[in-house]
Amino acid sequence: MKKADHSVSRILVISTIGALIFSVIGIFLGIVSNSDMVLLDGLYAVLSLLISSLSLFTSIAIKKPNHESFPFGKYVFQPLTIIFNSSIMLLLCILSLVSSVYAILQGGRDINANIGLFYGIFSFVGCGLVCLMLSRNRKRSDLIYAEMLQWLLDTVVSFGLVFGFVLMFVLKYTPLAWLIPYIDPGMVLLAGIILITMPIRLLYNNGKELISMSASEEVQYEIFTIVKELNLKYNIREEDLRISKMGQAIYIDLQNIVDSKSAIRTIEQADVYRDELIHNINEAFTNYDKWLNISFTEQYYLRQLN
Repeated sequence: MKKADHSVSRILVISTIGALIFSVIGIFLGIVSNSDMVLLDGLYAVLSLLISSLSLFTSIAIKKPNHESFPFGKYVFQPLTIIFNSSIMLLLCILSLVSSVYAILQGGRDINANIGLFYGIFSFVGCGLVCLMLSRNRKRSDLIYAEMLQWLLDTVVSFGLVFGFVLMFVLKYTPLAWLIPYIDPGMVLLAGIILITMPIRLLYNNGKELISMSASEEVQYEIFTIVKELNLKYNIREEDLRISKMGQAIYIDLQNIVDSKSAIRTIEQADVYRDELIHNINEAFTNYDKWLNISFTEQYYLRQLN
């Protein structure tokens, strides 16, 4: 069946280069400004660089066929990669939460807000542009979708940076100036709470794929509708349909229960049915590889051999 789009690697290259630029600038300015928030953003960019590089390697490896060692493809590499990346992100979020709480309990810290504000604006615009590019291509691959979520949250955090540093300038001339040392660790705490939701979500979704649970309700509904409409045309009244997804592959196992009234009585008719089903599924899922198994029987049977 139709293969997935091979432009995924080129898109991930752009994401990797962007992560490299922001990691270098973020860490340097974080140290110079003495801002944990800027430093966290830089460290997050380093993590994004590692994740983007690994995702790029995975997207290239998946495209290289090796039918002897991987007869059903290397699709498992994609959820494995995302799970590994998400675990590291989750660890970074936990460490940032612990660090920010400790800083608040120690009375906060003084930082160079001018440098922080400059970096916040630069990061917000740059991350937003990369996120927009990935968003337009997010349906090509789950790897791109995961990358998009990273950049989206980095964009949100960057906006928080700008807001926080502007707030510092405002509070400087008010009786609430004593709050200024707490703003930076407070922003780190808030960013950690926001960011931690993403790796948890990715871990859950890709963990389901790794243990071959059913595909998402959206995927199942669309394929089920295609099968039902085609079976109505061929007067097939009953079927057993199983659908799972792993990375960029959708696995479909269809058992059609036929009787004397069904329009499937010969191998030639079964081939016509199969070709029509493949065509309809390919039109609905253009960015996925599909593995399809169809059987026609007069009685339902279990596929599992005991």
